[in-house]
Parts: sequence; C-alpha cells; structure tokens
Amino acid sequence: MDLLAPIDYIVLLEIFLFLAIAQLIHGIANKVGFPEIVADLLVGMIIGTYALGGVINEVVGIPIFGLQSGLLLFADFSVVLLLFSAGLGGGVASLRSAGWPAVGAAIGGDLLAFALTVLVFSRFYPIDGALFLGVATAATSAAVTISLLRSEAVGDTPAVRLYVNASALDDIVALILLSTVVAILSGGTDPLRLTGSVVTSIIAWVIVLVASVVIIPRLLKIRVLERIETLPFTFLFILIAIVLALGFSPVIGAYVAGLAIAESVVASRTRATTEVLVGLFGALFFIVVGAEFQIGLLRDPTLILLALLLSGVAALGKYLGVYPFARYRLGPTRAAHAVAVGMIPRGEIGLLVGTIGYAAGYLTVTMLGEVVLMSVMTTLLGSLLFRKVAGSLAVPAAS
Repeated sequence: MDLLAPIDYIVLLEIFLFLAIAQLIHGIANKVGFPEIVADLLVGMIIGTYALGGVINEVVGIPIFGLQSGLLLFADFSVVLLLFSAGLGGGVASLRSAGWPAVGAAIGGDLLAFALTVLVFSRFYPIDGALFLGVATAATSAAVTISLLRSEAVGDTPAVRLYVNASALDDIVALILLSTVVAILSGGTDPLRLTGSVVTSIIAWVIVLVASVVIIPRLLKIRVLERIETLPFTFLFILIAIVLALGFSPVIGAYVAGLAIAESVVASRTRATTEVLVGLFGALFFIVVGAEFQIGLLRDPTLILLALLLSGVAALGKYLGVYPFARYRLGPTRAAHAVAVGMIPRGEIGLLVGTIGYAAGYLTVTMLGEVVLMSVMTTLLGSLLFRKVAGSLAVPAAS
C-alpha cells in the first residue's frame, strides 16, 4: 500500500493546527463571555491563507495553510457530525413535540427573508441575480444553531426542541426554494410543473424519514448487528448518499439518521461516540468558513455597504418570519424571542447557493462576495445576540 502524498500530511497538520488553536481560543473566549463560534470564525480569518497563514506559507516555503480538498472534506464532516448529534439528541419525539409551529417557522423565516431580499436587491441587480441572493439569505445555518446550543448548554425544553427542528427543516425549505428558482430561471414557469416539483421533494423527504425511523431501529435490534459499533455511522452515510441522489443537502440526511438512531437500542452508545467526535472536529467547519473569507473584500466600500444591507434584510426577514410561530408555540415569552434571534445566522446553504449562482452566471464576483460577507456578518451578529438571550431557552415555556 502506498503512503499518503506529502500534501496529504500537510493537510492533516493544518487540520490539527486549526483545532488546537481553536481549543486554546475557546478557553479564553469562555472566560470573557465570548461565543465560541465567533471565536472560530475569527481564528479562521486570522490564520487562513488570505491573511497570516499566507505569510507563514511564504516564510516556511510549505503550504501549511491552504484550502485543500482534504481540509474541506473534514470541514463537511464536522457539519455532518453536528446535525447527526442534533437528531440523536431528541429523536422523533422532539420532532413530534415541536409540531407544525416548527414547520411554520422554517417556511415563514425562509420565505420572508427571500421576499424582502428580492424586493430590495432587484433595485440594484437584474431579477435573476436578486432571486439567487434571496435564496442565499433564506436558510438558517443548522450547524451554527446546534453549535450555539452546545456552547450554551441550555438543556432540553420545548423552546430548544422548536429551535432545533425549525433549523433542521429550514434547510429543506431553502433547497426546495432553490430548485424552484432554478426551474423558473431555466424557463420552467408552468405552475403545475413547479407545484409538482415542490410536492415531489416534500414527499421524498417524508418517505426517507419514515422509512429510516421504521427500518434502522429494527435492524439494530438484531443481535449480530447490534454489536457492530460503527454500524450507526454506516447508516449515517448511507442516508447521506440517498438524500444526495434525491438532490437534497447532506445535512438533511445526517439529521434524519440521527432521528432514526435515537429510536434504536444503540442510541446511548452512539451518542457517547458522537460527542467525542464532535468535541474533536465540531469547530472545524466554522474555522474553514473564516479561512475562506478573502480579507481583500474589505477594501471595497460599495461591497461592504451592500453586504451590510443584505445582512440587515436577511436578519430582519428571518426574525419577523420566525417569531409569530415561536410566540404561538411558546407564548409571549423571552424564549420565543430567543428562538427567532437564534435563527439569524446563515452559513453552509447560503454559501452553497452563492457558489451555484456564480457558476451558473447569475451572480457576479461582487455579489458572491456579498453572500460570503452576509454569512459571516449574520453569524457574528446572531451568535452575539443569542448569547444574551440563550438563558431564556432553558426555562420551560407554557404551550
């Protein structure tokens, strides 16, 4: 068997340097009351290849800090672990208890943020670009929401269940919205065809969810299979492959896998293993997002102003779209406000949409930069605001 190529060892060095520095910064951040996610983003920005990391690369003559495919793979793995952990935490009971308000919060938050963005930015850009910007602002970052809850350790309450499930369902709504926009821009304006596409996507997700929750726990009751400690993670990646084939995001498959494993006899064992993996790799996605940020974008004042406007519209639309459903489920409490605030951060789906829009020619380099800045700004803003109100989620709320 051949050994790894030299660049692969450099990638592994970079990964564990990032993680070691993040752990060091987490200790400092916790002492001063600073959100860990924000610290991870700043670590990535400072020591990424576009900042200090690039200088270090030049000095040592080795590309220690870069954005190699191996690093991006581990970053995606950290997102998968976070969503798998979220599903494991509550199981189907959590999804059921959140009920239709979680679905309403996901739909309302996405559609209002999308509509406001298109309305505002169609004044600056052609309608096709404004539509893609709208989709990019729609989805809350489920990875951010799960990390915020983990760092605040608020426990299991109705507010937390609503928050987790609305965030997970949010991605499904955004991806359906993306497919609808792509169909419209490709000339498919037939209402029946568009409706059929949306309904098909929803039915496919429900079938995957129900089949997983019914089949996987039963398989894990078989004594021979129960002893295989890595089998739950095999099911995790089988489900990810299935949802990818259906055109969904891998984070949706990870969440569904967590829900299914949570109903099995190996749930507690799998949670323990997942906690170890999340503790080791959980911060990597946010560090890489920071490292991908090009500091040179900050030299363009017009881009910064438009990114600030995009971030403001995205935050306002999400808050106003989520709060009524959170208030209905939790009552006029601070917890309802905390759920709406906690869904402000954007992340992986917004960046994915921006990349797709740029590759298809609907977004310019400047517009893609605005999406990147919007993702960073809303994550910073949402994390800082959430830190102030997270305590209210720990209080059992009246239904």
